[in-house]
Amino acid sequence: MFFQLFEVLEKQKIYEESKAKLKLNGLSKSQFSNLKRHLYQHLLTSLRLMHISKQVDIQIRELIDYAYILYGKGLYIQALKILSRAKAIATTNHHNLLLQEIIEFEKRIESHHITRSSTERMNKLLQQADSQARISTNIIFLSNLKLELQRLFINKGHAKVEMDRVRILEEYGPRIRDYQINKLSFFERVHYYQSLYWLHYILGHFERCHYYAGEWVGLYRESPNMMEEDVDIYMRGLHQLLTTSLYTQNKVVFTQTRQELEVFCNRHFRAFNTNSKVLAFLYRYQATLNIALLEGQYAAAILLVPDILAGIKLYENQLDLHKIHILYYKIAALYLCHGEPGKAVDYLNLIINLKAGHLREDIQAYARLLFLMAHYDLDNQDIMEYLTTSTARFLAKLKDANRLEAVCLRFFKQAIYKNNKERLVLLRGLKETLRGLSQDPFERRGFVYLDMTIWIDSKLGRQPIKEQTNALNA
Repeated sequence: MFFQLFEVLEKQKIYEESKAKLKLNGLSKSQFSNLKRHLYQHLLTSLRLMHISKQVDIQIRELIDYAYILYGKGLYIQALKILSRAKAIATTNHHNLLLQEIIEFEKRIESHHITRSSTERMNKLLQQADSQARISTNIIFLSNLKLELQRLFINKGHAKVEMDRVRILEEYGPRIRDYQINKLSFFERVHYYQSLYWLHYILGHFERCHYYAGEWVGLYRESPNMMEEDVDIYMRGLHQLLTTSLYTQNKVVFTQTRQELEVFCNRHFRAFNTNSKVLAFLYRYQATLNIALLEGQYAAAILLVPDILAGIKLYENQLDLHKIHILYYKIAALYLCHGEPGKAVDYLNLIINLKAGHLREDIQAYARLLFLMAHYDLDNQDIMEYLTTSTARFLAKLKDANRLEAVCLRFFKQAIYKNNKERLVLLRGLKETLRGLSQDPFERRGFVYLDMTIWIDSKLGRQPIKEQTNALNA
């Protein structure tokens, strides 16, 4: 009966319970609910069997389950043999929490039953239990710290003044202990480097972020088997290394890391689960758009826009709005630089007009300023006053506003009532102001999203951005 329900539901693009019930006549409400639960259980069992060869942790848990069954039957030696196999796999693949569970189960069998184990084995088991308890404690502590730092960034953003840095360092610095790296297990080191990455990211120490992202990725390069076992954390490390390479203008590392990401994804994409495919889509296209904006490869990147939009449609249920908006923002920047401000406006409207909550509001702020740049290029002077007022009202509400946003908005407000000659004077003044701001460590990140210098130069030189960039790269 549950298979009939499966066939009915499989034909529906959108789940409609009332129509499904009509197809299965004679079922009461409780019978239908039980049937759905039965089907769901069978689906999960089938999925587990499909993924067991791909997921090492599922294999380990299955062996632990077998050991429990044998133990319940009084087959203690056989249970220990199964646990020994599980322990070897867990050790090789650094599944520390599962390893601790296995060791505790071994202790339970050894302590409650006569297994004829030697004193040497018992001592080794006790040492393993102590070591694994320490590793698990460190992993939990460091992963909690990493999550706390991520939440701090989401709520507060980057440090805005020196006092912010001092306060954050006083609160979180002592909690990152002086670990002896060479004595830490694989995932202890992963969480250690992640915690330090996020601490320095909040502080705006992007060179230190770049270093710790490199150490994070380096762990996987030293243990290639962990790349396939822990795909998502490895790709996140590559993404953070790409991000900090962009912030620190390290083009060599950016190019090498992007190539590493491409090779890895091309080689293993068919084995990726849905989460990994989503990350691969995001990180590859973000890197592609970033290098295109950096090197002026606007036309080539625009050809990829249909593929990006298709990916957004494919993964729309897994992508949060912030990530989608970052892609829209970079596409808009491409079109603006390519001399198509009207197209840029279309994508910026997708960001600005959506009223749903966001992970961070900074992308909204930069989108509104890019929106002003596009309308300036379109010479839409009749709506510039309204747009600047609307943008000023939005920025006034921001808790994370910066001087870069204020300076750029002031230019557009002043330019509304100026003639072309007077605007050139304002543009030169804006360029000088931005040059000074770019040296401020608390304003550096803003220039990654909104570096108006190339746009200003195109206005002063009366030359489209794409032609100006081609001349610089020639």
